Amino acid sequence: MAETDPAWDEIHEKYSRKGLIDHNAPVQADGEIDIAAPPERVWAALTHVAGWHHIRADISDVTMHGSVATNSPFTWSTQGLGLSSRFGLVSPVSEVAWSTSTRGLVMSAHYELERRGDGNTLLKGHEAFTAPMFPQLGNDELRANIRSWLEGVKAVAERAGPSHT
Repeated sequence: MAETDPAWDEIHEKYSRKGLIDHNAPVQADGEIDIAAPPERVWAALTHVAGWHHIRADISDVTMHGSVATNSPFTWSTQGLGLSSRFGLVSPVSEVAWSTSTRGLVMSAHYELERRGDGNTLLKGHEAFTAPMFPQLGNDELRANIRSWLEGVKAVAERAGPSHT
């Protein structure tokens, strides 16, 4: 398990468990994407943590420690950086939030799924973090990561087809 930041518990309780992000964090970004799949398929792609490497190729070493439920932990790596996460708010097929930490970084993430009249899903992502040990990470980098994440979820959900709900 990755070394975590002491502020992680506070961020998790104050924000992730309530489906919020830290709007006082120095780095924040949002994004949204329309996905040609029902919310159930989008939810499956978004919360199948072991399959996150299909969403973004830079994600590896994913281990889920339990089910998708409030406070369930999971670990993963991106670009060689080991991360520890915990699910916060879990409202199946509607919204999910988690907090993530490693030494020098604490992040809150919140994703909402909205069923469209055409059967598609609007997926909205909101993330915020404090990362004093990673000064090169800013709003533009986070926005690009969210965009990449949303596009990956879209690809996985749309590829799943109707039989994988």
